[in-house]
Amino acid sequence: MLVLVLGLSSVGSFAQDIVVEELPIATISDVYYVTLPDAPVEEYYYIDISHLDFEDEQEAVYLLGAYVTGNLITNEVFYSENYMIVQIHFEYVDGPISLEDLQAYLGILSKPPTE
Repeated sequence: MLVLVLGLSSVGSFAQDIVVEELPIATISDVYYVTLPDAPVEEYYYIDISHLDFEDEQEAVYLLGAYVTGNLITNEVFYSENYMIVQIHFEYVDGPISLEDLQAYLGILSKPPTE
């Protein structure tokens, strides 16, 4: 039970101190390709997911977890509010990372096949 409580508290703390309205805005395509704004790389980004067609919250969390998560990036989905927050994990990068390198990394994350 203690492990469950600790796990849930760490998930809730992901965006606890973040002011969503102040985050830089990134976008996501229908094939889950994330595009960052042309600005210095930040730790957190706001992404509107209202245009993505999910059956329910479980599917949104699953698909966004599968296609927008990697060694350097995690996300938290706020399904009922139609957005997610993406976190870039600078602690796993040796030195500064450029916007171009981070965008290239986001481009190689697995994507669903296009029709």
